[in-house]
This record gives sequence, structure tokens and C-alpha cells, in this order.
Amino acid sequence: MGCFFAPPFARKPIALEMIDEIPIADLDPRQVKQLESADKVRQNNPTHALEIYGAILKQSPGCLELRKKLRALQLKNLKVSSSGISGLFNKVTTAPFAFRAKGEKDPKETLAKAEELINKLPSNVVAHQTLAEAAANIGMLETAVFAYETIQRIQPKDIKNLKDLGNAYIQSGNTEMAIATGNSIKQINPNDGDAEDMLKRASVAVAMNKGKWEESEDFRTQLKDEEEAQALEQASKNVNDEKSLEDLIRQTYEKVTQEPENLNHYRQLSDYYQRYGDLKNSIAWIQEARKQEGGQGDVSLEEKERQLTEEYFDQSIEAWEKACKESPGDENAKASLEHTILQKSEYQRSQLESLVERYPNDYGYRYELGLLLYGNDRYDDALPHFQLAQRNAKVRLDAILYLGRSYSRKGFHDLAVEQFTSLKNEIQIMDDRKKEAIYELGCCFEAMGSPEKAIDEYKLVYSADISFRDVSEKINAFYEQNS
Repeated sequence: MGCFFAPPFARKPIALEMIDEIPIADLDPRQVKQLESADKVRQNNPTHALEIYGAILKQSPGCLELRKKLRALQLKNLKVSSSGISGLFNKVTTAPFAFRAKGEKDPKETLAKAEELINKLPSNVVAHQTLAEAAANIGMLETAVFAYETIQRIQPKDIKNLKDLGNAYIQSGNTEMAIATGNSIKQINPNDGDAEDMLKRASVAVAMNKGKWEESEDFRTQLKDEEEAQALEQASKNVNDEKSLEDLIRQTYEKVTQEPENLNHYRQLSDYYQRYGDLKNSIAWIQEARKQEGGQGDVSLEEKERQLTEEYFDQSIEAWEKACKESPGDENAKASLEHTILQKSEYQRSQLESLVERYPNDYGYRYELGLLLYGNDRYDDALPHFQLAQRNAKVRLDAILYLGRSYSRKGFHDLAVEQFTSLKNEIQIMDDRKKEAIYELGCCFEAMGSPEKAIDEYKLVYSADISFRDVSEKINAFYEQNS
């Protein structure tokens, strides 16, 4: 069992069909003959060769060797046909294709669409990125690496792509190249935290893969004689330093190989990776636990994976926000931030819809889904979830508040007034939730053309908290108008 797995948040409710990567020699003999014929004319008739390469690759998308031949000829053709090659190679193509392709349910179809875009413009960076992500989703890890390597050829100093490339190297087991890529990033930006993280993960992977702990008798003896004696004491401490965590990861990994049915080892390994700062592997080990017979129906594992994945998205969003702040003119960073936010929203929605479908009586999930839909201005879709969520005592009052807000945003102010009034009367102390309900009630009265009723509600909030939202401005405007 390996320790490093595919990217976590591509997980779908349905299983994706994996594609094996194969050499040209493993293709159908007829296809091999067609390729040999195309090779003979590629110098004098590159267009015909491109057509043959592309057609066979569409039939056999797992043939990485053929994809490399196709890409080399495409880029060579671009170089010959364009006098402004450097300008083209440094241009990032607009993003509509990327968002459309990422929405595709079938990664195979996405691969084909990406190839079509690349054939039209081989310097289309977004198409190469989409190709890489789709390939990784169906197990074509070397193809994903090749796609990121192609982008590196087009844009050698694109740090985001270098990070994607380094992570792809780790996932495919090429840890030496991952370290080289991390060092390349540090040459461009010496203080890059993601590069440091990449180097840490690659170093651990090198030790695990090259040291072959699972096969080393010396390691087993050393573990038993020296490290295992300290395991309980070490595990009981709040260990956060890198060396101690790496030791714990080694020990727990060994336990997984010895007792693969014990889910506690997977949970522990996920926890250590989380504390190590490696959320991708933390999520991957939870996913691995869910594949085991005892973990397939474990709701706690599913919830843990969801929490970790959202944390991973939050970290990515924070990093891109920082990049946008440091370089306001970086359109690449802005696009990446928008895309990551979109990815998180889509992930949350798909997960919550699946949970609500499978656990219709868990009204906490309904409240979470209602909040997400409300945040996306989908008030009609949010309403039934907030109505049912009131059956959960923990979220009941918040569900009433957002039910009223959903009515209000739809313009159903009379129905909203009923919800806000109910909440106002039920909550005995003037906490934030009650202030929100009273303020929203005032807004409804204002929208309904009853300013006197509105100001009475605003006064209640003003007398309790003068700094609440814009209630002070509303009160001042009212008295100035009447004076």
C-alpha cells in the first residue's frame, strides 16, 4: 500500500472509470501501422500527421507516448507558423472553456475537449490545466504531469503551475523531480510557503519510497527495539515539531500495513498529516479508510473528509487572496481565486445534496444546504430546507431567521414579518440573533411602506446596540427628517 494518493476533492458520489496509461506498442496493431505511416510524412505533411495522431489518441486517450508525439508536433507547427511565438507562448488564454470543462461529469469527454482546444492553439494554458485535472481524476497521473510540464515549457516562471507540477510529481511517485521543482520555485520566490510544504512532503515520500520501510528488516527491528517503546508516551503528548510527527507517521504507517482493517490507524495517520500541515495526505488517508470494509458506512469518516476538504479549500482561497493583495494586477491570481471559490461552492453543494438525499431526517444537513443556497441567491431552493431544519433544536432559531430572510429577499415581506416577529417574541434576551430579527423586521416594514413601524423596530435595536449595522444612520435620518 502506498502512502500518497490522488487529489482529494475530486471525489464524486459515483465511481469514475480509471484509464491505464500505455505505450504505443500496446495499441491495436492497425493503429500502430497508421502511426508508422503518419511518422513517415510528418516532415512534409505535418497536418496529415496531426490528424492521424489526434484521431488515434481520441480512441486511446491513455497512450501517453502518442500524446507526447502529438504535442511535440503541435508546438513545432505553432513555432513555424507564428512569427510572434514568444508572445503567444506567454499569453494565458481566456477562461470560459475552463469553467465549462470543469463542469463536465465525464473526465474522458473533458480530455477530448481539452485536446480540441490545444489543437486549435497549442499555447492555450487553460486547456492544458483542464487536461491535467481531468487526467488526474481518472488515474492518468503521468499524463497530468506531462500537461503541467507542457505549461512549464510555455510559461517557465508561472509559480502556480510549478506548484501544480510539483504536487503532480509527488502523486505520481517522482519525488526527486518534486524536490527539484520546489527548489525552482524557491529560486523565484525564496519565501514561498507552498514550496517549503512541497519539499517537506517530497522528502517524507522519498524516505518512504526509497527506504522501503515495509520491506526493511533493519527498520522493523529498530522500530521494535527503540521507537515502539516510546510510541505510547510520544502519542500521548501534543507533538507538533516536524521530526516527532515524521516519526509518528512512520510508526503509524507501519501499523496500517500490519493491520489494514484497523480504521483507527487510518484516522491517526490522517490526524498526524493534518498537524504536519499536509492536508492532501490527511484527506487521502481518510478516503483510504472509507474504502475498507468497516469504513464504507462510517458517517464519522465521511464527515471528517468533508471538514478537511473544506479546510483545504479555505487555505487555498487564503493563499490566492494574499497573492491578489500582493500583486493587484496579477490576472492569473484573480482567476485562480475565483476558480477556487467556485470549486469550494460546488464541492459543498454536491456533498450536502448527497447527504440530504441519503439522510433526509438529519435536519442539520438541511440547514447547511439551505445556507449555501441562500448565499448563492437561490431563495426558492433554500426555503424548504429552512422549513424542515426547524425540527432540529440546535439550529431551529437560525433556521427561522433565514427562512424570514429568504421570504424577504423574494419580496414576500408579509410572510417574512411573521417569521421575524415569531423569533423576536421567542428570544428573551437581546442577543445578536434577536437584533438581527428585529432589524430585518424593520427592513420589511420599510419595504412595505410603513416607516413608523420600521422606526419602532430600529429604535429597539438602537437602544440596545448603537453600533449594530447601520441602525444609527437610520435613526439619525429619521429624526433629521422629522425636525
